[in-house]
Amino acid sequence: MCQSETMHLAVDCSFIHTDHLWAQPGSWVGYHYYGPDFYEDVARTAQRGCFDMIFFGDAAETPENFGGNYDVPLRQGIRWPKHDMMPMIPYMAKAAPNLGFGITMSTTYHHPFHVARLYSSLDHVTGGRIAWNAVTSAYKNEAANWGYDVMMPAAERYERAREHMAVVLALWNSVEADAIVMDREKGIFADPSKVHLINHEGKHFRVRGPLPVLPSPQGRPVVIQAGQSQDGMNLASLHADMQFVSRRTLKSIGEHRAVLDDLTVKHGRSPRDLGVFWSVRVQVGDTREDAIRKERRFLDHLPDNAGLIELSFLYGLDFAKFDGKMRLGDLLEVVQQQQVHWGTFQELVKTEGAETTLEEVGRRYIAERSNYVVGSVKDVADHLEAVHEAGGRNGGIILAKSFDAPGMLRDFVEMVVPELQRRGLMRKRYRETTLRGNLNS
Repeated sequence: MCQSETMHLAVDCSFIHTDHLWAQPGSWVGYHYYGPDFYEDVARTAQRGCFDMIFFGDAAETPENFGGNYDVPLRQGIRWPKHDMMPMIPYMAKAAPNLGFGITMSTTYHHPFHVARLYSSLDHVTGGRIAWNAVTSAYKNEAANWGYDVMMPAAERYERAREHMAVVLALWNSVEADAIVMDREKGIFADPSKVHLINHEGKHFRVRGPLPVLPSPQGRPVVIQAGQSQDGMNLASLHADMQFVSRRTLKSIGEHRAVLDDLTVKHGRSPRDLGVFWSVRVQVGDTREDAIRKERRFLDHLPDNAGLIELSFLYGLDFAKFDGKMRLGDLLEVVQQQQVHWGTFQELVKTEGAETTLEEVGRRYIAERSNYVVGSVKDVADHLEAVHEAGGRNGGIILAKSFDAPGMLRDFVEMVVPELQRRGLMRKRYRETTLRGNLNS
């Protein structure tokens, strides 16, 4: 997807009030969670920094893993509420006319025809700036909300996802780019020979086609996939344009990229056909000491059990019930049995060490769950450049959620972006009008 070596930028705005961030000093001041003003301002700020995309993850659930009910997430504002962000996109697209938007929809619970039609329609609303984040939905309560007594096993979710994504792509390709004629003199709107049935009959879906939507302004919406398990990486290598990846070290970033390169070639694609946004949490200050002060303020406002709560929600277990002296290696089997985010837990054990105790990890998991950097502008730019190099200069950085919103993004745009531009790592202006065009430039 990223045919140049430019460092592309995205920012994760998934439930950006949650994970204790609403309580940070300066966060959400003057805004309401349910109104568009905040998101319009975030979009303007991201565009000012020449970002490619704002990203919204989704999971249609109210988590109950920690403590066995939803008291903690509601009381502490953790992963709740979760509005559907789709209605916000037209507001943001108008406020920031060059910025792209990544929106999540599940291959497990949504029909491929609905996904193809909705995203293609939204792509026209934004002038070609939409990306579909295709997820396999690994949360028990989300399964219950969609009417399932038990969550679908991981192998079945990925089997379904492979067919789902293939159908969506076929629907997007069912109307050729030059199908629209609009010859008023001859009375011909479209050339029927360039609109095609897909007649898909598979194990999970039956779809006749064609898609009743005009061809996408960017060819087709950009496809994102974020799985870090072997199944997830294989799915991304088969169908995706971009991956969102949370690897904790430069070594594991390089290893992940190498696996993707091998898999894309195996599927008859070039490694450049699949870019990666590497997740990095950034805490930047005028000096390293200033950044450390900001980081300490961020950490001081986190509850003592914040890390264990996050681990519980992510892996479908109540970590409050485990002995704090348990080693990470002792939890491998029980976490694997949950069939959720297995790749990220493997990464945690690999980078922390199997002997590390749950108590040790729990104290710092919120701050260290992804790759992160705390430091001066130079420190941050050096680190992001190293991440970009380790990832083969094939994609860029997605800023992970941290401290106050929208101050974190504003600081990055005003402080770090000029340094990245000075180094020639990223563009100083948008070169194309579509998301796909900008990711390739």
